[in-house]
Amino acid sequence: MGQMADGIVLERVTAEDLDGIVGLAAAAWYSPDGLGDLAAGALDEAGLTGPERDHAARLLATDEVSSYLASATWGMKALLNGQVVGVVLTQGTHGDAEARKRWEDVGRQARETAEQLLARARERNEHAAEPGEPVYLDEVRATGEMRAQAGLDGQPRVLLLVISEAARGHGLGRRLLAQARDHFSRHGASRYWLVTDTDCDWPFYEHLGLERLAERAGAVKGAPERYFVYGGRA
Repeated sequence: MGQMADGIVLERVTAEDLDGIVGLAAAAWYSPDGLGDLAAGALDEAGLTGPERDHAARLLATDEVSSYLASATWGMKALLNGQVVGVVLTQGTHGDAEARKRWEDVGRQARETAEQLLARARERNEHAAEPGEPVYLDEVRATGEMRAQAGLDGQPRVLLLVISEAARGHGLGRRLLAQARDHFSRHGASRYWLVTDTDCDWPFYEHLGLERLAERAGAVKGAPERYFVYGGRA
C-alpha cells in the first residue's frame, strides 16, 4: 500500500515483523509506563530491574504475540521511518496449521526461557512472592464465557490492535481497524468482534460505535478489573 500524508505506510504483516510487534507489546503491556500491567507485576515482584527486566519483558511479550500470530489469519502493520508503530491481527477467514505450529513453538521457547529467568530472580530475592495463575489464562476463561454468551461462533475476530505511544492521537488505530473491517467484508462477513479490558483504551471502541456485547470481571491477581467483548459491522 502507498505512503500516507503523515509518512505512515500500511503493509501486510510477515514473519519478519515479529521483533517489531514484540517491541510494541512489551512497551504497551509489560513496561511500568504501559497501558496495562499484564505481567509487569510479576516482573516487579521477582525483583527484576534494568536490562534483566527488559529481557524478561521481551520474552513474555514474544510468548503472547506468538500466541496471537498462531491464531491469526491476516494482519496489517503500520510503518513510520521503517519502524513498526502499529499492528492489527485478525482471525476467522482461513487457517494455516503449519504456521500455527511454528508460532506456538516460538512462544513456548520464549515462555520457558522467561520462566527460568523469573525463577532465578525469585531465588535471589527472599521477599519475592510465589507466582500466581498467569493473567492470560484468566483472559482465555473470560473470553470463552463472553463468546458463548454473545453467540459469536462463526464470526471473525480482531485478535490484536496495538499502537505505539509515539503514533497515538493521529487516527492510526481507526485506520488499521478499517483495514480489518474491509478484509472481513471481502471474505463475506457482515459482523466481527474483539476483546478488550479496563487496562486498555476500551472507550476507543465505543467512540467508533461498536456495541458492548458481554463483560466479565478479572478473577486473578494482576488481571484487569473488567474484560469486554465489543461487536461491530464489517
